[in-house]
Formats: sequence, structure tokens, C-alpha cells
Amino acid sequence: MTSSTRETLPQDGSQHILEVDQLHRRCGIYTKPPVVHRILDAVNWRSEFDLSQATLLEPAAGDGEFVVEAGLRLVDSCRKHGRSLRARVLTPRIRAFELHPREVQRARTRVKEALRKAGLPYPTAESCANNWIVESDFLLADVPSDVFTHTVGNPPYVRWSKIPTNLKAKYTTEVPRDLRGGDLFLPFLDRALAALRIGGKCGFLCSDRWRYMGFAEGFRRRWLSRLDIHSEEALLSEEAFDRSVDSYPSILIASKRASEKRETQAFSIRRTWTLADLGCVIKVGPALGHTPAFVLQAEEDDVEAELLRPWLDSSEIKEGHIAWQGRRVVALHDDDGSLLELDRFPLLATRLGHHRESLSRRSIVRAGAPWYRSIDRVRAVDWSRPKLLLPELAKLPRLAIDESGAIPSHGVYAIFAPDDDVEAIYELLGLGKLAKALEGISPRVKGGYVRCYGRFLKMIHVPR
Repeated sequence: MTSSTRETLPQDGSQHILEVDQLHRRCGIYTKPPVVHRILDAVNWRSEFDLSQATLLEPAAGDGEFVVEAGLRLVDSCRKHGRSLRARVLTPRIRAFELHPREVQRARTRVKEALRKAGLPYPTAESCANNWIVESDFLLADVPSDVFTHTVGNPPYVRWSKIPTNLKAKYTTEVPRDLRGGDLFLPFLDRALAALRIGGKCGFLCSDRWRYMGFAEGFRRRWLSRLDIHSEEALLSEEAFDRSVDSYPSILIASKRASEKRETQAFSIRRTWTLADLGCVIKVGPALGHTPAFVLQAEEDDVEAELLRPWLDSSEIKEGHIAWQGRRVVALHDDDGSLLELDRFPLLATRLGHHRESLSRRSIVRAGAPWYRSIDRVRAVDWSRPKLLLPELAKLPRLAIDESGAIPSHGVYAIFAPDDDVEAIYELLGLGKLAKALEGISPRVKGGYVRCYGRFLKMIHVPR
């Protein structure tokens, strides 16, 4: 297997090198060796298998941690299975891309040193290092489709808006429109999966945001029906990375399957309904911006009673029933959506005045909103109908019927049924059936919690 590129880093392009360095500082977070070993084990890039005809792709090599371990396993495999250790046999087996010239040299040096210690002659070790580590931008490179048996790695994680200007312009010409504007790891995953052959395995350390964020909708549509997902294991960032970062990584292990299976899946889906098919509406509770100002504890009574409605958070939602603790929230908006005028409600004005300093520091106020406005509109009429409530995050997804007109917190979703027949929807999803419906759709995150985001709820199917 050979590799050609549409773009290689210019040695004299100072502005380009500057942007590459900026990008690397933002997302050059490397994987700890134990996690590298776990991923390679999970995709069966192991020495007990004959890897002499396998091909491994890594889209972002960094300092070479994945390549070093994969290369050592390849050498060990060839020895165990009586295969040649000549450069012509070894060099086509691994291809790893790295954009930063300094990291390319570090990775090649590490590979050479590791292979020399493993007993390979210097020319073979050098040839492997130079061929395995390609100095090029994976998103701009000419990567063949459907050829690799394995693809692994830790794709760069940085918001699209933080990509340096000229690099972003180049990516815009190459990256599909529906993969722009979110996070850079997504087009990396997309290209890596396209390069994987049918039946090939992938193992990535990445954010699970592709599962539920709007920017990944096109990616989900393109790939969910073509992947057999074997596991998605959430990790603490300190377990996964070589330095402290504020992220929630997971290990995605999957196999690529033929697109023809979409027909079988579609046939199965046609025999079920989504909640939208049933006429349900899904809403999340309003974001307040400063809960102590707007939510009264059970013993508090310092706001006009006509403005208050029961308020619930996820802890009060049990399977099949509500355990309300007596808290109430201020409905700050009239039925027409207009914000209340404080001079009409002196008790409310006094209470909010005690919180004015905190309320005024919020970004919506700095952007010009009235100082006492909640982030989202809080209108009693929006929540007065019977509804099913469920926590946004739960170890075991659970549902409860609410007929009190309660307004849920921002960590709670509500399902409104046609003709207010919430009992019928509870029959379909209550008593543990919601958890089963979310299997394979919603990933478990740190602590074993399941995300019950609205996007996932819209994806589930229930029997007709």
C-alpha cells in the first residue's frame, strides 16, 4: 500500500507552520499508554493474530504512541507466524498521519528506537519509521477508501471556531458541509471510517458528543446504520490523557458493515413508531440562570402566590410517580410571552432585588436583557397539560406522569401526548421499557449514567 498526498507541509511556509503550531497547542493532547494498549487489544491488533496482511490507519499520530505499540505488535506477530521482517513486508502495514513537523520527527525517532530494541536492523527500522509516519494533514491527504483493516487513534478535539483562519479555509473546501461548524474530531472520524474496509474494526478515544449534538446529525445519518458498535466505555480524562483537560472521553469500538443492511434496518423500523409519529411533543425544562432567585423552597412565601407553580428536578422523579418536595418557581412571563413588569409585583421585586448582583453578571444581561429575566421563557401555560417527566441523566432511565402543571428544571425532559393521553405513552415506555428503547442509541457516560436527551428520545421506536 502506498500513500500520496494532495498537500504536504511546506518547509518555508512560516504562516502555515505558525497556524499548525497554534492548532497543535490547542488539541495536541496525547493518549496514555495503557489506553493505547486497550484500544489495540479491543480491535484485535494483537500479536497472536497474523498481522502480515493487515493494514492499520491512524489519522493523527502525535508523538507516535499508537504507532510504536502497533509496530511492536506487528513485529511480534510476524515472528510468531513465521513471516518475513523485511522492510517490504512491514512498511505497507501501518499508515499514520501527522501535521506538525516537530511531532513527525519525534514519532519517527520513537519508532526507530523501539524497532531497534526489538531486534530489527537499522535500515529496516528507519524505513518503517519514515513510511509509517506521513507528514501530512489527514483531512487534506489523498487517503484511499475501503482498504484498511483497522483504524485507531485519538483524533484532535477542538471547536471549529478555534481552528486557525487559513487552515479552516482549506478544511472548508474538503470537509463536507454537514461536518463543519462543530468539532474537528468529527471529520477525522468520518474520513477514518471511509478508509476502513467492510468488516474492518475501529477504535477511537474521542468525545461522545457525536451521539447527541446537533452538529453531528449528518455524521449519525451517514454512519450509524453502517456500524456495529461493540462498546462505548466512558473514561475520566485523567485516565485517558497525558495532561489535565476538561473533557469527557470515551473509547468507541466498532466494526464497519455493508450499507445494504440499511434496507433490513429500515424494514424493522417501519413496523414501529417514533414518538413524533405518535404525535408526541418533547420539551426540556426552562433554563433559569440563577435558581436561588427564581425557585422558592417549601418554607418560603415571599412572592405573590399567583405567580408560583410547582417546580421539580430530577431527584423528585421516581418510576411511575412524583415525589414533590414543595418547591415552587416563579412564572416570569404572561401567557402572551411578555416578561412581567416588576412594579406590579412588589414581593417579587424585593426577592429578586436581593439577588440583583448575581443576576446582573449573567451573559444575557450583559447582552442587553433585563437584569431579572430568566434565560428561557417561564410561562405557566406551557406546562399546564398532563405530561410525562424524565431526568436528562439517569443510571436507570425512568418516567413519571405529572398532572399538577409543574414546571420542570432544565435537567428534566417532558413528553406531551396527543389528546393528553399520557397513560398510553407510559404503557409503551414505563416500567423499564424506556431504558431498553434507548439501548444502542444513548451512550453511558461517566458514572454509568444514560443520557436521555431530546435528540435520543426522538430516535427511539416503540411498537405499533
